Amino acid sequence: MESWRAFGRAARWLGPAKNPAGAVYGTIAVGAVLAAEHTRNETFRATLEATVITLTLYWLAHAYASVVGHRFDRDDAGSLTGRDWWRALSHEWAIVKGATPPIVVLLVLAIAGVSLRTAVTAAVWTSATCVVAFEVVAAARTGVSPPRRAFEVLVGVLLGSSVLLLRIILH
Repeated sequence: MESWRAFGRAARWLGPAKNPAGAVYGTIAVGAVLAAEHTRNETFRATLEATVITLTLYWLAHAYASVVGHRFDRDDAGSLTGRDWWRALSHEWAIVKGATPPIVVLLVLAIAGVSLRTAVTAAVWTSATCVVAFEVVAAARTGVSPPRRAFEVLVGVLLGSSVLLLRIILH
């Protein structure tokens, strides 16, 4: 029990403090993008470009949706301001942070000379592993019973596995 508390304290320190949901979303989104990649006719450059462009679009779309949503929520509606836009971009930056580990794995393996197929597979596994790690960290931060904690981690495992399953189905 004490080890779980220590793990929970470490998780609070290491976990994404600002917009953890965005970090989880970024991890899943980049994993899904990479899982859908057809590596037979692609290059590392094309794969990285497509991934970064897609990730950037997700980030901008979330920020824009947040700004527009808040404008609908307010009685006075207001206009789109630079301050609102910057605040949303900063908040949704967690999406990019969450997507970083799989992209770093892809880059490192590209530099190491590994085949694109192997590097993409490793990046997809990294994404799936990060999803599970997010759930393990989240579960460790709660005071729920061990069976409930195991159930919550299982949910993370199932979601992480779905990214792997997408790769298998599409290829």
